[in-house]
This record gives sequence, C-alpha cells and structure tokens, in this order.
Amino acid sequence: MTENAQKYRLPRTVIPHRYQIEITPDLTAETFKGLLRVDVEISHNTDHIIMNAVNLTLSDVVMTASTGESYPGTVIYESEYERVRLEFAGELTPGPWTLALAFDGQLGHDLRGFYVTTVKQKNGETLVIASTQCEATDARRIFPCWDEPDFKATFAITLVVDADLTALSNAQEVSSIVDEAGKRHVQFAETIPMSTYLVALIVGPFELTEPEAGHRIPVRVAARPGFSALTGYAHTSAVNALNFFEHYFDIPYPGDKLDHVAIPDFAAGAMENLGCITYREEALLIDPVQSSPMEKMEVVGTIAHETAHMWFGDMVTMRWWNGLWLNEAFATFMQLLATDSLHPEWDVWTNFGVHRAYAFKIDGLASTRPIEYPVVSPADAQGMFDVLTYEKGASVLRMMEQYLSPEVFRQGVKAYLNRYRYGNTETQDLWNSLEAVSGQPIREVMESWVFQGGYPLVRATWNHDRHELVLTQKPFRYDGEGTGTWKVPIVLGIHTRTTDLSQSLLLGHEPLSVAVDEDMEWLMVNRGGWGFYRVAYDEVLWQRLMAALPEMTALERISLADDIWAEVLADEVPLAQAVQLWHSLGDETEPDVWNLIFSHMMLLDRIADDKGHQLLAKLVNEVAAPLFQRLGWTPRDDEDVKTGRLRAQMVRMLGTLGANEAVRSEAKARLTAHFQGQTSLSPDLISAVVDVVAHNGGEHEWEEMYRHFKEAHTPQDAERYLMALGKFPDPALMTRTFSLCLSKEVRIQDGLYAIGQGLQNRQVADTTWTLLENEWDAVTAKFPSYMMHPVVYALPTIIDDSLAERTIQWFKAHPLPEMARQLEQTMELQRVHRHFAHRVTGQLANILRSSRA
Repeated sequence: MTENAQKYRLPRTVIPHRYQIEITPDLTAETFKGLLRVDVEISHNTDHIIMNAVNLTLSDVVMTASTGESYPGTVIYESEYERVRLEFAGELTPGPWTLALAFDGQLGHDLRGFYVTTVKQKNGETLVIASTQCEATDARRIFPCWDEPDFKATFAITLVVDADLTALSNAQEVSSIVDEAGKRHVQFAETIPMSTYLVALIVGPFELTEPEAGHRIPVRVAARPGFSALTGYAHTSAVNALNFFEHYFDIPYPGDKLDHVAIPDFAAGAMENLGCITYREEALLIDPVQSSPMEKMEVVGTIAHETAHMWFGDMVTMRWWNGLWLNEAFATFMQLLATDSLHPEWDVWTNFGVHRAYAFKIDGLASTRPIEYPVVSPADAQGMFDVLTYEKGASVLRMMEQYLSPEVFRQGVKAYLNRYRYGNTETQDLWNSLEAVSGQPIREVMESWVFQGGYPLVRATWNHDRHELVLTQKPFRYDGEGTGTWKVPIVLGIHTRTTDLSQSLLLGHEPLSVAVDEDMEWLMVNRGGWGFYRVAYDEVLWQRLMAALPEMTALERISLADDIWAEVLADEVPLAQAVQLWHSLGDETEPDVWNLIFSHMMLLDRIADDKGHQLLAKLVNEVAAPLFQRLGWTPRDDEDVKTGRLRAQMVRMLGTLGANEAVRSEAKARLTAHFQGQTSLSPDLISAVVDVVAHNGGEHEWEEMYRHFKEAHTPQDAERYLMALGKFPDPALMTRTFSLCLSKEVRIQDGLYAIGQGLQNRQVADTTWTLLENEWDAVTAKFPSYMMHPVVYALPTIIDDSLAERTIQWFKAHPLPEMARQLEQTMELQRVHRHFAHRVTGQLANILRSSRA
C-alpha cells in the first residue's frame, strides 16, 4: 500500500466492538450534538487513536481501561484525509478500553451524512425532516468512527427529538421517555455487528403502516403526512420480498424489524441501511391503480434490491470498497430473481437486457475498468457505484448461474452466506463456496470477468464442407484495440428440421470447432442471451438468423440487435446491416426489443440533416405504424402487460422520431382531455403521451405540464411532468426549465435530471449547455458534485463537434473528482459517437433510403 493510500486507511491497532451513541438534532438551528462511547480492543501499546471524522467538533475525550485507569485526550484534526488523531497523556496498553467523547456538527443540505430537507405540503404547511446517507464514506460526517467496511461493530443508538416527531433507526425501539424540557429520548435495541455505512437516523413527522399480524419480523412503510394512501402497495411488496429471500437463502432475516422509509430529498434511489431502508419517494410510494407496470416494476424491484442487501451487504459485507460488486451485483441479480418470481408477467429478465446494453457500451471503451479494481480514496469509493458494478456484475452472476444451473448456484450462495455470516469477504471467498458446491473450476472461469475490464467478441464462422462451426474470440473495443482473453461459457443453440438442441461449451484462447448435423437450419451462439459477450456471425449464419427471428426469445433478439449496433459503431459492419435488421423486425411484439432499437435510432436523429430526419421518420413509420394500427389507442380488457407497454412504445416512436401527425394530434387531444378531467389516460400510455406532446409542444403545453408538476398527487406524476419540461423544442422554454431547476420549487434530488433531459434534446442541447456554463456557480451551489451523473451521462448524446469540444474543455477546467472515471468514460463514448457521425453523415440519407429487409 502506498503512503498516500495508508493515510486514507485506518491503522489496525484499535478495533471497535460496540458503539453507544446519543444524538440530539435541532431541526430549526440545523445542528446536532452527540455523546459517543465505543468499546474497543487495543492490540499494541500506543499513545494515540486515529479515527474518521469530517466537519465535526470533538470535546471531552477520555479513554478508560477495563481496570479503571483513564486518560484525557487532545484532538488533532487531519482534515485532508478525513481523520482525527486523539492523543493521550498516558500509554494505552493492549486489552479492552472504552473511548468516550462529545461531538457536534451541522445538519447539511447536500444529501449526505446527517442532512435536513424541507418540503412544503399542499396545505401550505412546511415540514422539516432529518435523514442520513452514510454510504460510501459519510458516517464520519455524523459521529467519529472507524468508517471502513470491515470494522464491524454493534450499535446501541438513542435519538433525542421533539416529542411530536417520529424517530427511526436500525433496530426496534425499546423505550421512549419524554424529559422535562419536552424532548423525547428514543432508545433502540442493539444491532447485529454491521459496518458504519449502514447506520440510519431518521427524524420527522412520519406516518407508518401497521406491521402484519403474525409475521416474525415487523415490516412497516413510513411516509410524510398526506402520502399514507400510497404506502399499501409498497408494504405488500416489502413483505413479499422478505418472504422470498428468507426462503431462497434459507437463512432468517438478520435484523429485528424492517422499516421502509420514503424521504422527500434523497440522492440515491434507495439505501440498504439494516432494518431501516431509505428511498426516494417515487421509488417506494405508488398508487397501483394509476401507475403503469413499469412504475410498479421500479418500486417492486427497488424494494427487492434493498431487501436482498440485508443478507448481501449487511449481514455479509465486502472487506473493502474494491469488492463493492459482492454487494451491488448480487443485490441487482437477486432483485431480478425475486421480482421475476413475484411478478412473472413483467418478464423482468428481458427488460434487464435493455439496461445491460449500457454496461456493454461502457465496457467496450478503452477507459473501462474491471468489476473489481483498487480503491484508495473516498472519491474512488464513490466512483464504484456505476453500471459496471451493478449491471455488468449482475450479468456475470446470471451467466454463472446459467452455467452452473440455478439450483447449484443457489446452494453455493447459501454456503457462502452461512460461512461468512456477520463477517467480511473478498471475491475469492465466493469462488471457494461455489466451487465447493459445484465441483466446477469457478475461479478459473470467472476471474477474467471480474478482474479484467472489457469482454470478448466471439466470431462464429460456418465451414460448409465440414459441417463445422468455428468459434474464436478477441477483445471487443470500439477503437479496435484491446488485449486479453476470457474463459467464455457458451450455450450454443442448434436448430434442425426436427430438433432443438443446446450445448454448453467453454471457449478459451484457442479456436473451438463444433461438429453440427447436416440438417442444421440455424444456430445461435449466445442461446438465451445471458452471456456477457458479443457475437459476430459470418454472412451465411447471419442470413439464416434473419429468417429465424420469430423463433428466438425476446432476449436473444435484444442481444442480436445490440451486438450488430455495437459492430456498426466500431466500424466492423455497415450501418445498412443494422437497418436491415430493423426492417426484419417489423412484426416484433416485444416492447423491450423496440425500446433498445429506439435508443439506437435516437443516435441517428442526432446526426441526421433535414433530409435524413425525413427518411428516419419514414423508416420509423414503416416499422411501427402497421403494428400500432393493429393495437389502436384503446387497451382491451383481456390484454397482457406487454401489450400495453408495446402500445406506449409505438406511440412514443411515431410521435417523436416518426413525426406522425395523426399520432401527435391524437396524443395532444387525449392529454388535454385528461388534464380537463373529461377522460383518463391509461397508466400505460400517459408517459408516452406526455413525451410526444412535450416533444412538439409550445408555451401553452409547457405551462400545463408545469402546473401538473406543482399539483402532482403522486411522486411518479411529479417526476413525469418535471422531466417533460426538459423535452420541449423551444430554447426559451428550456431556459425557463433551467431556472426552475435552480429554484426552491425543484428538489435537489430532481433538478439535474430535468437539465439532463435538455442536454439530450437535439433542439435545445446548445442552449442547455450554455446555461450550465453561465450558471455553473449556481448549479454547484445547489447540486453536490457527486450528484452530477445526469449531466455526465448525457454527454455522449452531444455529437456536434463545436459543442462537444466546449464540454471537453469545460470539464478539464472544472473536474468532478467523485465522478472522474465516469466522466472519462462518457467523454470517450462521445468520441465514439462523433467518429461514427463523421463516417456516416454524408451517406446516411442513402443508407436509410436503400436499406430494406
């Protein structure tokens, strides 16, 4: 470990075992004070202790030995490395000691550590709520601590609050006493051993659901007043998720209660604090009657993800932040597994194929990283929370599960959790457990996927004379460079006139030849679509696949469409081949396939000239209009979930890129009637209709959507209409949206998302970027730099050379340390898109005009 790295890490001389914390927040003064007692074990003689603390003032420091001797301490702040050094007059000898001290700090507004959020209710009342967000390294902003994941300890927490407020923490309330000053002292039970980043302190005027009678673990949902009607669906989903994981893991939930708390201003989607999960309101509170399946999928999935963390992350925790994927990839995988079990009609694994596509895109860059890589500073740790940890990590786990079989994988997971219960682990510990159960060389197969960035392109070549398939691999990179090989677990699907066979193969460095029956009609190398690799087929195999599209699963078609698009961007195949595939999918009825293709078409929209836009609109109408004509505007009583989603996708495609005037006119009429209360739009359609109207709207429509944002009855409605305000084509309206996002009317958690919509909007991207440049001080004053991802992730859509160069120069002068790697990646992806634009702009119209199935 380098000297610089050592200064961020804490010495192991002193090990905490039990924290006793009393914290008194003052929501009016926006301050807090606390008392801390920590039982520690000292391993070597020392005269000092080093702990983490940020923006805290410490006092009354005393160390007391089990023998009774005690020493007062002095405090030396080492702010650069987010530490304090406590020095004592006497020597601290090996054995048990207790550290006692007082501390005080400020309740922040940056949605990290212990922070305060203010929200104005519809009745005009102003509510003030204090909440915490400690992951990755912000517990040190709340109380002095050993703020590293493997310093696990138990926590006995007391909150001192105004008597009319609710106080929540990680464990059950065991006593509540009101003192003479009217303050309520709420004492919570001692927790299991856990990491500091999981500590939760919540104070505010909350309403809670009642736990289900007879359930071993009390489950509640907490929301601010006026939102209790939106808690029922979440409560049921939370109980169902808890039951699923207790059964799947065959290990009881490790806490003594499980609260799910909706916070009005929250930087992340949700946070897996043991026993006290916190959420954005739109990720938890929902009206199931007025919400679309996608919105319900988001709520159920988020609840499942965070509940899975109670085992993966809370009970068993990565040793250091380089192993974050052991938490987040598993929670993402388990989220999908649970949601699919609870709601098979949603087909979440196919939908995940669309989300996985972005991980593929980032992982094809020179600036990608391994799933697991060295972490030194807090900024490094924050940078681990990305699509490579979540989506790629979950994809690798799914690939492993399919390779081993679901039941063998499950037994390996159970063995892993049981062996390391309440402890900390590294990736090798997972391999050991899976190998012990399966008897398979897991480490040999999987280490290249976790410790090496990127993924392979598998080339499939047909030898007609020998009736033989030849498979080879090379690294896939958009720039054509790259090194490394992988152990590629391949599931080969071979379809003959009479049979449908699957064959499991392991492709290494050397070419692999597979004998195939003479009556083979078509074959798919990545059968099921679960493999995290791309496949390039020769012309013979490709044409056979084109004829067999209806026989594939939706995820296989998603993989095929995404692979060919990636090869187009890498200049491996011509754009015409992707356009041919779009035409061939004219009868496609899976909404997620169209969702992916629509994202590819959007890139063409960014680079097309006027003639190109006309021809792109013509293409969209050719593939989407016949399908939409069959579906119609009105849902049928007997139609399934996917049909409603497909209708919405067709409306969005035709009303935006398709420039279909009939669809645009009807969308506007239907939204007007909906706003006037004459008719109601189906939950499936409302987001698509709002998008279409915004895409073509003017000042009147902007005002209507602004009004509905202000008057929204659900968090989903508020989010929908705010995002729509960034989709209007008029620069003047985008200027109003930008000003709105900087005002107090828009919460910190939401504003950058609407600004990001403006950057992705071809008509107003230049205006939006200019506003960001001119108002950067105001932007950074409101929005912390670690929350800039909506801006950073919009950069690849900026393809105009002049504007793109401005973004590059801007971030050279205004770096974002906590998003440095994501910024590097999105800038590189921007270059990939620009190079693609340079290659095809002059010929795009001819390609769109001539390419047909």
